[in-house]
Amino acid sequence: MRRILIVGAGQSGLHLAHTLLDHGYETTVVTAQSSTEIRNSRPSATQLTMPRVLEMERAARLDRWQEQAPRYTGARVSLRPQDQPPIDFGGTFTSGYGVSVDRRMKMADWLEHFEDRGGKVIIHGVTVTDLDYFTRMFDLIIVAVGAGELGALFDADPHRVGGAYEGVLTQAILTGVAPPEGAQTQDVGEAISLGPRDSADGRQLPGGDLLIVPMLCADGPATSVFVKGRPGSALDCSPDLRNRATEQDILDVLMRRLRDHVPDVAARCEGAALVDDRSANLDRIVPSVRRPVGILPSGGRVLGMADVVLTSDPTSGQGWNNSTLCADVYLNAIKYRGEAPFTEEWMERTFDAFWEDHGRHAAVFSEMVTGFWEGSAPEHFPELMEAVVAYPEVRDRWISGFDRPEDYEKWMFDPEKARAYISQFSAA
Repeated sequence: MRRILIVGAGQSGLHLAHTLLDHGYETTVVTAQSSTEIRNSRPSATQLTMPRVLEMERAARLDRWQEQAPRYTGARVSLRPQDQPPIDFGGTFTSGYGVSVDRRMKMADWLEHFEDRGGKVIIHGVTVTDLDYFTRMFDLIIVAVGAGELGALFDADPHRVGGAYEGVLTQAILTGVAPPEGAQTQDVGEAISLGPRDSADGRQLPGGDLLIVPMLCADGPATSVFVKGRPGSALDCSPDLRNRATEQDILDVLMRRLRDHVPDVAARCEGAALVDDRSANLDRIVPSVRRPVGILPSGGRVLGMADVVLTSDPTSGQGWNNSTLCADVYLNAIKYRGEAPFTEEWMERTFDAFWEDHGRHAAVFSEMVTGFWEGSAPEHFPELMEAVVAYPEVRDRWISGFDRPEDYEKWMFDPEKARAYISQFSAA
């Protein structure tokens, strides 16, 4: 029986760990935090389980909150230039619904469930020296946590772009947020993108992005409100917060920014409260795309996975898409490898398969989302906007692309393909 070590207990690492167990591999997960520590930590960026990933979790018997988690059936998008009318549209997923489960609860449950199923869990921080030692014990080591010393094992890849931009993420998980105008419940995700804003001193600041997502926390249904802005932008909350800011401080500053720049959302959040005393967070996103193979001092090789080698911008909603699809590609490659050694060539080829099938499509979509106000949108974008406002079928296909961004390549990015697709409805 082949022995596999996974470093990290996040979405990609634990999804792969459970599916490896399903196929008879002796699987060990090493993580610096116990399940209790994960439950009691601050939240990371809210992630979306899109319909395709939810089906994959269900197939792996990892959808443990089906009856409790609020469902979102689509999304509403609002593009807001300053001093101009916004462009608003919404659509429905054509392949089901999505959910969002608080990462703290989800990963803690998955970790405990993995151990209950016979997987081995080691609670310990891992150094490069540890990995060198582990190469004597395991046939394959997969690194699924990219911070610090371990992340430095993986060199930057100058030939790939992940679509993320550097920015400051401010998040609060709240109860008591009012649903969108005209709705009874928060049954869609909302993405609001602000164009550049004039500051009080006459400078023009980058705008930023805001996501509002219904989610499930340990105490029940809640709403995640998070903003991301470039450093110094209208939605960068960090200048107003001290190093020892409390969760309530973070929420207060977030609300001030919302009142100044997104007053309709601020009004919906007035009177809302944090779900617990750890449910607000301020973090920095530093984008990177790295080569998938890390070389240890002894000459041993380790394989990086998901966030370790590809930063997913939370505003494009592709984080858990990439994590889960990468885990699935790795699982299949491991199965097909049989008893052959896991060579550096195999590792490179395995990540390339993920990139070609999934990663590059998510990156192109993320680049369009995050660079919209900087002129990176295609020249025919105004025509697309007219069509998406005019035709429900176009709206639904656009929104469904959050679930399957590879579909955009078939109709959105190429002007001729886009016009041919739109003409089906304009001629009707």
